[in-house]
Formats: sequence, C-alpha cells, structure tokens
Amino acid sequence: MKKTILPSALTFFISYASVSQSISVKQDEKSNLYGFVDENDNYIVKPTYKEVDFNFGMKPGIFYVVNKNEKYGYVNDRGKEVVPCKYDHASSFDNGYCIVEIKTGEFDRVMGLLDSTGREVVPVKYGQLEFYPKEKVLLVGETSSSDVGLMGLDGKMIIPFQYEFWSKRISNGLWPVGKNDMCGVVNMKNEIIVPFEYEMIENYSDELGLAPAKKGGKFGFIDRTGKVVVPFTYQDAWAGSTALVVKKDGKWGVIGPTGQIILPFEFYNISSVGDKTAWVSKSENEEIWEIDLATKQKVPQK
Repeated sequence: MKKTILPSALTFFISYASVSQSISVKQDEKSNLYGFVDENDNYIVKPTYKEVDFNFGMKPGIFYVVNKNEKYGYVNDRGKEVVPCKYDHASSFDNGYCIVEIKTGEFDRVMGLLDSTGREVVPVKYGQLEFYPKEKVLLVGETSSSDVGLMGLDGKMIIPFQYEFWSKRISNGLWPVGKNDMCGVVNMKNEIIVPFEYEMIENYSDELGLAPAKKGGKFGFIDRTGKVVVPFTYQDAWAGSTALVVKKDGKWGVIGPTGQIILPFEFYNISSVGDKTAWVSKSENEEIWEIDLATKQKVPQK
C-alpha cells in the first residue's frame, strides 16, 4: 500500500461539494501525528494518526488512517471513524470493496472484505482472500495452506473449497486450478474447460488468450478452449500481453503467438516484453537493458 509521508507542520486542503467548508490534514510538529483542521486552521480532530491518505478512501470525504497502535481504519471529513482502526492492514478500495486483515501470529493472518459503507460483507476469518472485481468474485481459503474455492460478494460459495492453490489469477472468467497434483481450467460455474492433464498451467494473457502449460516436463501454450497452440518443447515459459517469452537450452527468447521467433535464444533473463521492445540481460552480472524487437539493437536511454 502507498504510504503518505507529509513534511512536518505541512497542511493541505481538499474541498468537497458535500461539505460546507474546506477541510485539511495537518501534522503536529511535536508529536508528528496528523489531525484535521478547518479553513481557519482550527482542529476538527486533534492530532491522533500516524498516517492519513485521502487517495485510498472508499469515496470522497473519507480518509484512510493509521493510528498510534499501527491499526488501520477510515474516518470521514468530520473526524468520525466510519471504519474503526482495528485492522493490521487495509488495501485501497477497488470497485467499492477493500480487503482487510488482522494478524493472528507472527506470520499468520486472517482476511475479510469491506464494502464502501465500511460493512464487513465477508467476515475477517479467511487465511486466503483475493478479489476479482471484473468477475465480482473472491478466491477464498479457510487457512493459508487449505484448498480454495470461489465466493460471491454476498458471502455465498460459488465453487466449494476443492482446488489446490497455484497462485493463478482469473482471466476473462477462466481459472487455472490444481487438483490431485494435476492442473486444468474451470469457468465461474465450475465447469471443466481444460482437462486436468497438465503438470502446471500458468496465468493466461488477457490480450493473447494464451496460457503456458507444462506436460511431459516441457512447456507450451494452450488457448482458452484448451487447444495446444505452441507445442511442448520449452524448458520454461510465460505469456506477455503482446508476445510469449520462452526458455530453450538454458537461454531465453521471445516468440509470437504462432511460434515464430522474435528474439533469438541468447538471453540470461527477459523481465518484460511490450509492443516494440523488451528488457533483457545476457549474463547474471549484467544489468537489464532495453532491446528493440525489430532491429534487435539496444535502445538508447535518454
């Protein structure tokens, strides 16, 4: 999460159409804590918070805050805590929802989901929780190591806890999952789209509609129907938005969606690939640099 660090005694004003006066956040010089003041620099809320950030609020006039006990919450522009400072972490709001967590041990936590009113629509009790706003579903697991399923925003299970968690995101309604040490792909109705016959299926590229899959110890690419588009001949692979990055004979290269070579297999690492360039290095000790995919030449940096 972004942290807002304000210089000592700095005041900034934000106006809202819903309130009759401008309000601002001000840091106390002695305590270094933040409070809220009106347009006359009078405190509405005395300095109480270690952090304040209006960019991560649920809606205009709501501020994300961290109190002196390092607990996260939200206050409105009158200083009232609309979400009590009781969480050990809070994400920014995405499409009206925010994931919050509470620590249960040094390395353990439980998570839940808040809506834009601050209500816990999903109780803070799950060891795994990821929000997919486009599909309006949550990936949930009872503990950090348990099987996972999908839950609706109403808290009702859509797909029961039955899949091993492979850290693979949902892409256009398709979810690569693992079961009994094999991977397949299901849709949001838990219908099998790609059979469970692969050793691994990585993330789909939203743009290309292809996902790296591993079979017989080698990687290739499948489409959204499960059709093999690129044969299983590579040591490793991942899908970018415009091209595919693959490893062969210990070196990385870039190929197109139908397998044509774009960059030869001569790179130690390829960290990203775009429409016209990629970031690469040719040895472990070399810093990454930008290469033009058409000319195969290093791109001069300004």
